[in-house]
Amino acid sequence: MSSLGVLFAVPAEVVEHIRSLPVAQRPVYISEELEELYFEDYPERTAELDKSWDAIHRALTDGSLCFDCADWPLGGVILGGEVLYYDGEEYDDYIITAKTPLMVEQLAERLDALTEKQFKRGYDRIDDTYPEPKSREDMEYSWEYLQDAIPFFRHAARQGLWVLFTADQ
Repeated sequence: MSSLGVLFAVPAEVVEHIRSLPVAQRPVYISEELEELYFEDYPERTAELDKSWDAIHRALTDGSLCFDCADWPLGGVILGGEVLYYDGEEYDDYIITAKTPLMVEQLAERLDALTEKQFKRGYDRIDDTYPEPKSREDMEYSWEYLQDAIPFFRHAARQGLWVLFTADQ
């Protein structure tokens, strides 16, 4: 799953709107409406993860690619929360997950305490299904993107916003 990931901090109304759409239309809404609006008007409410999201997720969980991993709260940073789009079968070309404001608050607290040493230990556990060659450079690249996302999570928590994770396949 080497695709581009983005985090959006949104009010509850946006999540409700996404839920109200037919499942097949949800990625279109994200890519044609939400992305344009948020990148232009709310840059503080966006965090680009590039391809690092996959390694970040795996390093914060058991090393695998799983939804709602047992390693809460850090296991929820990327794929945790409500799955709004992705079933691994019919809807497998995009991922959309939503984290509640309470979840975002917990994630922000835990991310603030995470050290690079802890992240590296998690990175070293990444399993063989990871699509990229594991390397020091990949670990550092992923750590840097995670560091850029921490102020985003703090801002979302302070504002009481939901966090969407999106990735195109």
